[in-house]
Amino acid sequence: MVKYARFLAVYLFSLATLTGVLLGGAWMWLGFVVIYGVMILGDESLGDYYEEPTYRHPRLLNALLYFALPALFVLGVAMAWMAGSGDLFGLGAWAQANLGLDLFARREATAPWHWLGAILSAGITFAALGTNIGHELTHRTTDRGAMVAGRWLLAITFDAEFSIEHVYGHHRRLATTADPASARRGEHFYSYLLRSVLGQTRSAFELERNRLQTLGHGTWSLHNRYLRGWLMSAVIVAAFGLAAGPQGVVIFVLAAVAGRSVLEAVNYFEHYGLVRDPDQPVEPRHSWNSNKRLSNVMLFNLARHSHHHAEGDAQFWQLRAYRDAPTLPYGYLTCMLLVFLLPGWYRNRMTPLLLDWDRQFATTNERRLAAAANRASGVPALQLAAQGH
Repeated sequence: MVKYARFLAVYLFSLATLTGVLLGGAWMWLGFVVIYGVMILGDESLGDYYEEPTYRHPRLLNALLYFALPALFVLGVAMAWMAGSGDLFGLGAWAQANLGLDLFARREATAPWHWLGAILSAGITFAALGTNIGHELTHRTTDRGAMVAGRWLLAITFDAEFSIEHVYGHHRRLATTADPASARRGEHFYSYLLRSVLGQTRSAFELERNRLQTLGHGTWSLHNRYLRGWLMSAVIVAAFGLAAGPQGVVIFVLAAVAGRSVLEAVNYFEHYGLVRDPDQPVEPRHSWNSNKRLSNVMLFNLARHSHHHAEGDAQFWQLRAYRDAPTLPYGYLTCMLLVFLLPGWYRNRMTPLLLDWDRQFATTNERRLAAAANRASGVPALQLAAQGH
């Protein structure tokens, strides 16, 4: 049972966020500190994870995915209670009577800078439970229940359109200039962030419009999954507003934006600088992989990204380690912090790995594409390498 139970790790981390929010004050930073601290130290100390066990009870694994919905609902209630002024669902009275915990006093002692900790903690939790699990579920395009649950999870970070663009756009255009979610060589993360969000939004709308035209439906109708996705997000924001007022809406929106930013940071380092001949199929070598133990356990094997792109409909427990795939220098949370805080340093760290990719993994035509990307990158070491091509 250990091989099943280890995927509960993400819920233990989310419990730190929930506890911090309810304790208020400086405790609101608890989730952020625990998630980043333990993940970074854990990835570096626990090493790589190459096991590929057989799972005979996939229903247990699926149950772990669907548990994200009630878990995020509880976190949302806690945030709304602390951001509001009343006693939503009688939570304060219950905590006082059963736990001896004065939530009212803790709410009064919570300052704006404390809320920054809650926003960042909730953002990474929304990404780990909402975006990541929503990603897994919306790849199951023939399972209506999975699609509905996955889109609601994605809607928390205003990204239900991900179920359109990621599945039908990103997986087809990966590692080409046509893909807004593939970071180019030398591209600064914050420039990429804007380009990626706008490009994916536009692509999702176009993909859905083309689908509806093929089916004979109008674009501006409830048949449109893109529009329904934004309506789902609006419902979540409205519910938060009813529960916590305008201040609560601001806090939730900031946390949702933080969660979406986490997704874009992951997109950035999962594909940074890799190129592909558009006429050739996607292969494991077209994604950066990581076999860090804690990254994979916490994120339902998301870090085994090379196999995911080689076989998009493989469920998370079926993903293989692919030891020989292009490999990230660090675990997922470490890469994420570097991308956010030291984007220039991260680009420099990846430069020798890109040059190694050109030598070891690229086809002849991809070497030409890589040389062109190197010349346009603005990175001296890459430009120098292009001169010898």
